[in-house]
Amino acid sequence: MGRYLVCLTIGPAFLAAAIYLSLSRLVVIYAPDRARFKPQVYTYIFIIGDIVALILQAAGGAVASLAEPGSPSLQGGINTMVAGVAWQVAVLALFALLSFEFWMRVRSRAAQPPLNPAFAELRARRSFQPTFIAAIFLAGIFIFVRSVFRCAELSGGFDGPLANEEVTFMVLEGTMIALASILLTAFHPGLAVGSAAWSAASWKMGKHAQPSQNDVEKSGRDTGSESQ
Repeated sequence: MGRYLVCLTIGPAFLAAAIYLSLSRLVVIYAPDRARFKPQVYTYIFIIGDIVALILQAAGGAVASLAEPGSPSLQGGINTMVAGVAWQVAVLALFALLSFEFWMRVRSRAAQPPLNPAFAELRARRSFQPTFIAAIFLAGIFIFVRSVFRCAELSGGFDGPLANEEVTFMVLEGTMIALASILLTAFHPGLAVGSAAWSAASWKMGKHAQPSQNDVEKSGRDTGSESQ
């Protein structure tokens, strides 16, 4: 029993990692000087948090899948999985809080450093704003809902009411991850942003990359050709 649990439980952590990586690029694209942290710091915080959640969930799932029904090892594995999913929920909540704070800083009309002029053309595209931003936001919400449900489900054990309620499981587990996967695929950064602009928005050795206007213009041509 429970051999399916490892992949089922840890899978969404990789989807969350994709969203975490996007935040540092968005900070560069909008206004690095308005962010609370440097772009790379956001990546360090959330990817490390995601790795911790991944290890806890994988270890707990492995123990639970090998344990005998009703044994102390089974409950120990379940508890470890719950800790991993709960940690993931906490990391997602912190991510949402810091993302919202940065967005408020970007939208603020108070005297602040200007938006990054190198990406002005990109920000003006509807495929990027609001479409790509909304897709990332909704995907994060879907993963968060799934993680909260998974934490509650595992807290009741494999024989708990949530673990054996098929409709609830299909809606709050399968549907949430399916929707997040569709959004992250349909609005992949390579399509919505363009490979050149995405690369230009990276950071190296703790310093902001300095994109050229040619990179952004090339990205616009690439995105246009991909959409045809």
